[in-house]
Amino acid sequence: MSRRAIAIPEGGFRRIAVIRLSSLGDVILTLPVVHALKAAWPAAKIDFWVKEEYLDVVAHDPAIHHVRVLERDARRIEDIVSMSEELTPCDLIVDLHVNVRTRLLAFRHTAAVLRAPAYRLLRERWVRARWTKPAPAPGAVARYAEAVAPAGVTVSGVPVVTASTEAEGWARRWVATSLSGTEPVDGSLVAFAPGARHATKQWPEDHWIELHRALRAAGHRVVVLTTAAERKALPRLSCHIANDGGTAWVCEPVGRVAALLSHCRTAVTCDSGLMHLAAARGIKVVALFGSTAPELGFAPAGDGHTVMCRHEPCQPCTLHGRERCPKGHFRCMRLLLPAQVEAAVRAQLD
Repeated sequence: MSRRAIAIPEGGFRRIAVIRLSSLGDVILTLPVVHALKAAWPAAKIDFWVKEEYLDVVAHDPAIHHVRVLERDARRIEDIVSMSEELTPCDLIVDLHVNVRTRLLAFRHTAAVLRAPAYRLLRERWVRARWTKPAPAPGAVARYAEAVAPAGVTVSGVPVVTASTEAEGWARRWVATSLSGTEPVDGSLVAFAPGARHATKQWPEDHWIELHRALRAAGHRVVVLTTAAERKALPRLSCHIANDGGTAWVCEPVGRVAALLSHCRTAVTCDSGLMHLAAARGIKVVALFGSTAPELGFAPAGDGHTVMCRHEPCQPCTLHGRERCPKGHFRCMRLLLPAQVEAAVRAQLD
């Protein structure tokens, strides 16, 4: 997609606002753009606008000068209109979210505004008209790179999430004290991330249990990473590992989870924010796709990851997820068998 170049002030941009309010994976995938902007104009101050629940993803990034947090109780339209005044000092606004709120934030400013393309029609063809044989949709990093191309900015590399010193210290202590056994944890620890926002993105609970049994029998230790609510929704898995000294369940803030992931050899995830977080912390991912598909542009960024998708005739059935399988059979996840996933994990570990 060709976009018209924008005028660049003499001396370059001085204050840049990058806006991506949510969600976890999407915020992570903006980071190559942030770093490219900083490389293009090293003296520029970059402000990042994000919801408070994703603060830890960007708060410690060395390219970001300031994070403007949207608190949970300040997201009404009138709040957004009021906040827009804070963008006045900016001479470049990069909107990587492109929804009603972010358009309102930028609507009255004279600064140059760059917006990411959504490729909605292409992705809708994958869901509703696969018979037209659409091309795969660009990944989020590529779409965000298109946003800044008119400013002459070239984006390269993959997302890298920086954890705080506190989180890194916590992770080292956790690794040293939280799992029993005599062998060193680093090098043998596998992360499970069974949570996902939508039910049709979630691998069946019994499959996670079977995969856990196989990996523990092979001598690997496991850490399960979820929110507290996700753990409550997985009672059988929780009960299964409750008395296993070689497995621990962690429900910590995103920053600590990021730090802990760097101590793992690989991560098994659904199509979720933690899939992107694991990749952005430098470990290889085995990603399980259900109602979505990598052709929608949602695969983990970078090389060496294993994406598992059955590509059923009805898959993908949605852009983001559903509460139940519309066909009633849920073959996309149910027939993605634990033995197949175990083989993929072993290949990553080898």
